[in-house]
Amino acid sequence: MSERWLLARRAYFVRDLVRDFCTVYLGVEEQNRLFTRDGLVSYAALRDLLGEVNRKGVFWRLKDTAHHLFRQTAEHPSDDAILLWQYAGSAAPDGVTVQTPVEALLDWCIGYAFHECAKLREDAFQRQHYSSRLAQLARTPSVTDDLYDPLRELAAQTNESSARELHRILYVLRHGLFLLTRYLEEQGGNRHLARWLAVEEEIARRAFGELYAVLLQALYGDRPHRLFRLAAENLLDAGRPLQARQLLLNAQSQHRLDEEGISLLHTLDAAGDHLERAAS
Repeated sequence: MSERWLLARRAYFVRDLVRDFCTVYLGVEEQNRLFTRDGLVSYAALRDLLGEVNRKGVFWRLKDTAHHLFRQTAEHPSDDAILLWQYAGSAAPDGVTVQTPVEALLDWCIGYAFHECAKLREDAFQRQHYSSRLAQLARTPSVTDDLYDPLRELAAQTNESSARELHRILYVLRHGLFLLTRYLEEQGGNRHLARWLAVEEEIARRAFGELYAVLLQALYGDRPHRLFRLAAENLLDAGRPLQARQLLLNAQSQHRLDEEGISLLHTLDAAGDHLERAAS
């Protein structure tokens, strides 16, 4: 993948990063609720979240997107640039891959949580198949205590392991959400991201929680309602004027449209009136 191509697609990758991070976080959070309630996690759900090499799940795609965005070459790295771990203990060659501190930590969080989730998936498989089989064998009259007792504690240990893994994954991903608010400070003009946030605001709010206001501040400063104008412009770029107008109307009904958004809405209304008169 050339850096020129990546630069041209960067706005899309940033949108995908935020979208997939929210999806992953909410997916793991749902498994934590299931575990808290029933003492179980779903192997099938974790398998789909992670995927395989030839059928990558959303978590795997998130990890790949982070690598694409956060690993760039620089002939003369700045003083605060961080080298990839491959060069951390030795002199780096020219054109080495470097990261900013926020990029390095966010890349680390996503990779760490991914591999921790893979361990959680294996624990779920153990619980679903081996722990259930062991419990079944324990109820068999011919299986005596001297045969079974040495294995009795293993199922409980698997549960303890799952609890620790869930805690670590959510802890790391929550900090990742904070790091995202720092990383996105220069993405205020990203229309693709704005469109996703405006259309899927409920998902973003659920994932970011109390950090959602921080996210909007990082992106748009003291003009959080600029989100809707940018989102509408992206819909217009995609040839969807009706959806753009409806998005602006919805924002206006919630008193979340600024002067620029109102101006765009009036322009769309005027264009619609003109088309209606021309057709009549």
